[in-house]
Order: sequence, then structure tokens, then C-alpha cells
Amino acid sequence: MRFLLYPFSFIYYIITTVRNILYDYQIFKSKKHKIPIICVGNLSMGGTGKTPHTDYITKLLEKKYNLAIISRGYGRRSSGFKYVKLNSDPLDIGDEPLMLKNKNPNTIVAVNNNRNQAVEKIINDHPEINLIILDDGYQHRKIQASIYILITPFHNLFYNNNILPFGTLRESKKESKRADIILISNSPNKISDKIKNNIIKSINPKKHQSIYFSSVKYLNYKSLKDNSELKKEDYKDYSVTLVSGIASNTKLLEYVKKQHDNIKILSFSDHYNYNEQDIHKILSHHMKHKNRKKLILTTEKDATKLKQFLSLIGNNKIYYLDIEINIYKNEKFNKNLTNYVREN
Repeated sequence: MRFLLYPFSFIYYIITTVRNILYDYQIFKSKKHKIPIICVGNLSMGGTGKTPHTDYITKLLEKKYNLAIISRGYGRRSSGFKYVKLNSDPLDIGDEPLMLKNKNPNTIVAVNNNRNQAVEKIINDHPEINLIILDDGYQHRKIQASIYILITPFHNLFYNNNILPFGTLRESKKESKRADIILISNSPNKISDKIKNNIIKSINPKKHQSIYFSSVKYLNYKSLKDNSELKKEDYKDYSVTLVSGIASNTKLLEYVKKQHDNIKILSFSDHYNYNEQDIHKILSHHMKHKNRKKLILTTEKDATKLKQFLSLIGNNKIYYLDIEINIYKNEKFNKNLTNYVREN
């Protein structure tokens, strides 16, 4: 029955393609700003790893530049421009911007649907800023970025995908041509050169494009209460209630299953807003573990929203799984990106 969605995908394709043509021929205008702007985005809906890659780029460049991050703040209940603070309510500014702020407390993070307006306000408020990163800005063509980084997940590469609603693409796969760097995210830790070469051949990059592969590295469990770490050698002692509200928890689940013998799983929709009833449900599942040593484990993104319920969670142990991005040939990537910024 899925084929019935195809006519709607064709209509969506026509609309988005015409829009892009109007921008390509400068009938619709894109605004260029006086400082370099890195745009991190994708062609598909959710689950590609944009925000962790934004964190990677921030940590790479923050020593050389006074940078700021702008996000749309997906799912927030507020509107307009807002600076993200460490004590911001995730419902007001979004879970991913708050996660970025927590990981980069000295970096300016702001949310606004209007990216041009956000850039101008940040530059006006903080004239020392000389680099801006747009988190999830690939389709925001009203702003002209200096560098475009397109992220596509290994398990659902854009060239195998289809336009919404038949597939999950926001625009035609041909729009990958706008990217300067294409990152294949969530790649296996061990990937053969043959597979890499086949993917590169399928993408058929333009002369100006570079392709890199990245994977997720799982770090330590950190307490949601005091950020203390649980030693990895102690993981096996614990039964786990895994709570996640992300686009895809497949790789997360694979990892956690390797660490623990007894796991209960509670999955919620991406960017889920938890309520007290959900917390009682989580605790109910958690208490069913017979093991004396047990903990609730969640993602770093979900932790931003679960933190407000610590009083309800009480003495129960709750941790989040810290992650970082590992880019294959990272020295080459780092040099390539640094050169892009310096030249633009």
C-alpha cells in the first residue's frame, strides 16, 4: 500500500525542486554574511547525527575562532530568538541545543527559525564572534553559508532513499551537489576499503567535494544527578532499563546488549517530551528487575528532558551514555575543514 504515497512524493519533489532552481538562479535571494558560516545538515528526516557532528566541529575550531552555534530548536514550544543557557528549559529551546550547550558551556548557542536574523543579532550582541555553525541548516537557503557539510547515515544513504512521504528525503538527492563535504555517519567501526569505494562510486562526488566516514564512539555512563562516571568494568553487574526518544536506537541497543545481560527497553518517539506519567511507567519497569544492582540508562539528548524529574526518580540510579564522533582519517578532515574556513 506504500506505493499510494508516490503521487504525493512527486508533488513534493516538484515543489522543492522548483524552489531550489529559483535559489540556484538567484531569483530567490540568499544572504551572505561578513563572517564564515559552516552549515551542517542532511537531506533526510532525523537520525543522521547532525548534532554530534556539530559538537565535533565546535571542539575542533573553538581554540582558533570565537564561534557561535545556531539551531532551529526543533520541537520547542517557544518561538523567535533565544540564547541557550545551562539552566534553560529544554521545552523552550529544544533538547539538542541544550545538549550542545551542556557539552560546550563556553560557546554561544542560540535558537531561531530565522537564521539570518539570528546571525545578525549574535554579531551585534557579540562582535567578537568570527565563525558561526548552523546545526540543521541545509534546507535553509535564505542564508548563504561558506561551507556545506552534508551528513548521510550508512544504513540509509541518501542515494538509496526517496522523497517524502514515500521516503524520508526533504528534497531531491541531486541537491547533494551543494555540499562541500559529505560525511557517511554511523558507519561500522570496521569497514572495508571495498565498501567505502562502492559508496563513493555511488555518490559520484563532484570535483569540489570530499567524502569522509564517521562512527559513534560510546564513552562512559554519567550520572544524571552529579555527572559522576560508572566504571566500565562494573557494567555487567547491573540490570538496565534503557530509555530512549531518538530517531533510531538500533546501534545504541546493540551496544548496551553487549554490556548487560538483563535489559528492559522503553522506546519513545524522537524529541519526546516526557511527563510524570512516563516517569512512573519507567520506574515501574525498572522495579521489575530482580537484581539488587540496577540502573536506568538513557541518551544524552533524553537526559536534558529527564533531568527535571530527578525528584520523582528519587534514589534510583539514572545515567546517560556519553558519546563522541570518530572520523576516519580525521587529520585529513580536520585540515580540510580548517582550510575551508580560513579561505572563506
